[in-house]
Amino acid sequence: MIRILVLFLVVVCFLPVPDLCGNESSRTKTDSLKQLINSSKNRELADLYNQISWEYRNANSDSTIHYASLANKLSTSLGYEDGKIQSLNYLGIGYRNQSNYSKAFEYFVEALKASEEAENLEQEGYSLINIGNIYIYQTNYVGAIEYFENAIKPASKLNNNGMLAYCYLNLGRTYSRIEQYDKAEDYFLKTRKIREDLNDTNGIITSNADIAELHRLKGDLDKALEYFFLSYKDTKKINNYGAMTFSLNNIAKIYRQKNDLDNAEKYALEALEASRKYELKNDERKILENLSLIYQQKGQHEKALILYMDHIHKRDSIFNEESTRKIEEMRAQYKAEKQEVETQLLKQQAELDKLIIERQKTIIIVSAIGILLFLIIAVAAYRSASVRKKLNILISSQRDQALKDKKVIEEQSKKLEALDMAKSRFFSNISHDLRSPLSIIIGNQEEVINHEENFLTMKSKEYLDVAHKNAQRLLYLTDEINELTKLEEGKIQIKPVVVKIKPYLNMLVSMFRSTAEFKKINIEFKSGIDENTNLAIDPYQFEKIIYNLVSNALKHSKQNDTVTVSLEIVKENICINIVDTGEGIPESSLPYIFDRYYQSPENKYHVYEGLGVGLALVKELVKLHDGSIEVKSKSGIGTTFSVLLNYTNIEGEGIVPEQSDYITQKNSLWAELWEKTYQKDNPIEISLLNSKNGDYKKILIVEDHPEVREYIKGLIDDKYNVIEAENGLKALGILAKEPIDLVITDLMMPWMDGFELLKKMQENEAYRKIPVLVVSARNTDDDRFKVLSSGVNDILHKPFNRVELFLRINNLLNNNRNNGNQISPLIFNDTNLIGDLEKELLEKIEKLVLNRIDDSNLSVLHLADAMAASERKVYRMIKKLTSLTPYDYIKEVRWQYLEHLVKNKQVKNASEAAKSIGMKNVTNFKKQYKKRFNREVEESLVKTI
Repeated sequence: MIRILVLFLVVVCFLPVPDLCGNESSRTKTDSLKQLINSSKNRELADLYNQISWEYRNANSDSTIHYASLANKLSTSLGYEDGKIQSLNYLGIGYRNQSNYSKAFEYFVEALKASEEAENLEQEGYSLINIGNIYIYQTNYVGAIEYFENAIKPASKLNNNGMLAYCYLNLGRTYSRIEQYDKAEDYFLKTRKIREDLNDTNGIITSNADIAELHRLKGDLDKALEYFFLSYKDTKKINNYGAMTFSLNNIAKIYRQKNDLDNAEKYALEALEASRKYELKNDERKILENLSLIYQQKGQHEKALILYMDHIHKRDSIFNEESTRKIEEMRAQYKAEKQEVETQLLKQQAELDKLIIERQKTIIIVSAIGILLFLIIAVAAYRSASVRKKLNILISSQRDQALKDKKVIEEQSKKLEALDMAKSRFFSNISHDLRSPLSIIIGNQEEVINHEENFLTMKSKEYLDVAHKNAQRLLYLTDEINELTKLEEGKIQIKPVVVKIKPYLNMLVSMFRSTAEFKKINIEFKSGIDENTNLAIDPYQFEKIIYNLVSNALKHSKQNDTVTVSLEIVKENICINIVDTGEGIPESSLPYIFDRYYQSPENKYHVYEGLGVGLALVKELVKLHDGSIEVKSKSGIGTTFSVLLNYTNIEGEGIVPEQSDYITQKNSLWAELWEKTYQKDNPIEISLLNSKNGDYKKILIVEDHPEVREYIKGLIDDKYNVIEAENGLKALGILAKEPIDLVITDLMMPWMDGFELLKKMQENEAYRKIPVLVVSARNTDDDRFKVLSSGVNDILHKPFNRVELFLRINNLLNNNRNNGNQISPLIFNDTNLIGDLEKELLEKIEKLVLNRIDDSNLSVLHLADAMAASERKVYRMIKKLTSLTPYDYIKEVRWQYLEHLVKNKQVKNASEAAKSIGMKNVTNFKKQYKKRFNREVEESLVKTI
């Protein structure tokens, strides 16, 4: 009897705080509980099954489900409602730990429903918490917070500090996920305070780990390190090995982030030893991954790669175990649903028998009490049925909504797949259709260039060569798109040849040396394999892989960077690494770089931006060779591409193919562009060779594409002194040294684009007066509005007409010369409260009004069209800057313009004055004039005569 009482207290007073992993004391406790099974029965046995299920929750989810099922079945047959509710929650926890969230959600909702009917506040609170955790896994954090806050109510009513701590813990974790770190920290500190009062060691360790993780997310690595060491110290005292390895690995991660690699290695190795000793497979996998990154930062790449492959192997092993478990789970689920009806009937029969016995006893004692009890039971039954009906409706609606959501997601997925296929077909068709006109263009250009009877000037020959080269570039791009489409459709087969990979790859790398030397980039080839190691590849397709990877590394590196191509053997694979110390790839772009037509939005080298085909083509070609490709990168440090190809069981004498025609042709077309590309650290030089004496205006051309820059220069060089800059950064340096009369700039450029250049010029009083002509391929309404808002005087879209270019240049230079005769801008608000950009906007609006000053139909709609903005935006902007509506503002500009004309004696009578500002009714004009100036128009005209 004493043993039963002790067991009951252990079960009822449990505190469901999730451990980081099961420890040795937990396994000992489980074994002790199992020994009591044969000597227990009825409710005592049901409680025992539930307690064993709870102890297994972090160690073995299958065992959790097994014992919770036994407890559920026994509690149902006994009519033991509390035991049944507890088992439902534990079944949900088991399925949740298996990532079967839909099944877990069903059990938690069923537990919540049963606990509300039984008015079991304790289980009601835990059910709400468990449902909240499911919402976290679905990333529905708002829903999760609602359930955790609802769970606080039963915890407070019961004065259950353990449950309250659990609520605060989950609220802290949820707010941490939505980056509300102050709220998260407040809840974590509340949790730790309660657990310290309860002397709950495991709970304190969990709190310290959560606080440490929070500080790491906030970027306070020193504070995070302090709490992880505190957690690690406590776990050693109680032999909680799972928590200990978790803390050790996180300590190692933080030291790695702080670049203290020796300490990082030390604690990671200690964590690895503990994980292997206590068979913590998932922890071992994570630690191997961390160690791999540590050795990579140390430059021990071979060791890093071995550990990383071990991590991959462990991950795949765990995944296969989970797949097997899920198959068994589906079979068990089928059996459970089959028995569910029988279980429900047994429960109803047991409840009915119990009701009959109680009613008979009551009637024997006293009939009056029996009638009263009958009425109470009837009311309770009605209430229970009503609540059950409402819950069933709620659950049914939730399931219906889930099915609808699933259907919508499936439909959207099909649409996306269809769209993706349509996009591929579209690009394939476009590239196919482009080949015919390109072939004609290239053919005719070659005829003109090579025909002996044609006489061409040197200038014409240069123009034709540039056109011919760009047509060939377009032809290569169409070939790549077509080839990528054929690869995806399985229409390309490789033709393997046995080659000696070391001398062959060395020869291919050497073909890039001239480009690397010109850009002052170090290019190296390293090999750790034998000279006669053979590899079966298709040289033609293999050269495309190497060209794309090495040329990308060179393009995205700057002066004094290093590109290294290395060969090594990893297990049964040849590993080709292309490593650069360039700018690196942003972390947000890494998952998508092998996607077709993907272009990183954070690319500084906009001059190199292609169609997003090269890396997608590389991935498909590597797959065609039964290989794999991986990428690792960090912004500001560099990028590593690793190609793995199988080299075992290759028969025959290897050859070394001849020099690659593909790489030679591609380099001849694109290397010149890269070589002419402006390097960020080069000194600024201003050429004076072609400078003209006399009254020649100086024009600065800011354009990253060297051939476009040379084309514009060739058009205007005869009439102006032309200075060139490859981007905004260099342009600012030239502006600081030379007096410039006009700037012609592109928008998309590396290092500093056109938008930033315009902003810098507006911020400088000396540069602000220089007229600017934007020549760009970007022509959206947003771009136009942004450019005009930056103080730009004119926009010309590529491709452009030569005559139009000259006209716009002349107009800008003449307008700038006559600026002294312009009417001063109208700014009605306090000028101290209006920024320079807003003043420029108002001046532009005023110019638009003045250009149509005599148009009686001028309205805010016309201003909005001219500014490439919505009516509402222009209305709000004018109202903000002048405190006038657009209608009143236009009228005020007209009056002030008329005042200017009158003062300068440019109108003779009232009729002429009215017409000059777009008013046809002279009588009405006179009334309005008197109202505005408080005098007759004739008086003003007389005074000025």
